Amino acid sequence: MIFSLLIGTIIIVISVIVQAMGNVYWLKQIKKKQEHYASKVALTLLVISFLFFTFLHFIQSLFWAVTYMLIPETKEVFISFSEAWYFSMVTFTSLGYGDYTLTPKWQFLSGVEAINGIMLIGWSTAMMFSLIQQIFKNLYSK
Repeated sequence: MIFSLLIGTIIIVISVIVQAMGNVYWLKQIKKKQEHYASKVALTLLVISFLFFTFLHFIQSLFWAVTYMLIPETKEVFISFSEAWYFSMVTFTSLGYGDYTLTPKWQFLSGVEAINGIMLIGWSTAMMFSLIQQIFKNLYSK
């Protein structure tokens, strides 16, 4: 369990760095367009922001999938990388279908991923909410 926690912590740190770097990058992009929000620009910004944050979560779940594939005991759980990535996305979003489960030695790691996913998706949700507030303020406060 301690080894699972150590590996999980490393992947969490990587995921948080990706999220933070992605957010800083995206905030800089938004700042460039913030001078003037027309309805069409606001719509485009919202859609692209949503896709950008979704892409970040795909990358983060990909890190977890790679981690699962590097664990020798998971060779009996996942036949292909796509199965590991599917398991990772289901775990990251905390859906937890149960069609794949890690061996008892590594089950704790999937719980760590679920906590990581909930936090990062919540962070992206907060960013989207903030963006919506800013657009609303710029469009309707004049």
